[in-house]
Amino acid sequence: MSRLAVQKTLKMYVGGKFIRSESGRTVAAKAADGSTMNVCFASRKDLRDSIGNNRSSQPKWAAMTAYNRGQILYRLAEILEARADTLPAKKADVHAAIDRAVHHAGWSDKVTAVLSTLNPVAATYVNYSLVRPVGVVLAVPHPDDGLLGMVEALCAAVLMGNSTTVLVPPASAEVATHLMEALATSDFPGGVVNILTGDIPGVLATANVHDDLDTLFVTEGVLEPEVLKTAQIEAAAVMRRIVIAGRAAEPATPAHLMRLAELQTVWMSAWEPQGGAAAY
Repeated sequence: MSRLAVQKTLKMYVGGKFIRSESGRTVAAKAADGSTMNVCFASRKDLRDSIGNNRSSQPKWAAMTAYNRGQILYRLAEILEARADTLPAKKADVHAAIDRAVHHAGWSDKVTAVLSTLNPVAATYVNYSLVRPVGVVLAVPHPDDGLLGMVEALCAAVLMGNSTTVLVPPASAEVATHLMEALATSDFPGGVVNILTGDIPGVLATANVHDDLDTLFVTEGVLEPEVLKTAQIEAAAVMRRIVIAGRAAEPATPAHLMRLAELQTVWMSAWEPQGGAAAY
């Protein structure tokens, strides 16, 4: 007797949970083995909910020590390493993604020392600049970069203390699901990294008019020039930062990571009273 094929439905990942689209919409996509699977398709409300979830989780993540954040990134690499043989991607690509997570884990407690500065001033003050996270980041990796692109995008964003929503097309959903499962069993607090699958230009049209999004982090070549121009015009109205990243073949350098952060400048008096200790 023939059996009815049970098709897999791939969900999205928001707030540490696997969710379906609030609209109930799914689209068909091909799995690596040639079978057909259903992929949840993000709606405008899904994006708004994900950004709101990022916003509520970001302060706790930023308050962690850089060393602790690095440990959590390394834990993600450990889980991906344990699942390497089951991931639907070329082994070389999987290993590159794992190595990238380790790379960024190592930078976590060092990038601040590289980017922070003691500024020379011609007065009785000490002036220094500290690196602070920019807030909530919507990351759009290049679909052709696969798992490596997703790992590079999320690591670069959260490394600086931000929370992020990673947006991928339905065709990348199978690989993205394995990454979601790794995130779910890692030590990331729920909501620090969310992953949505959907139409990239359509979701960005909603993101462009969402005032609670701080940064749009897009890999070069993803957006058509007209779509990018519209995003830049809308971003200017709310002082949103747009960062165009290079392809994932090379990791983001500290100079590139600085675009996902802000500098806080602090002034302190350096006046030394007669017979007393300095004020700093």
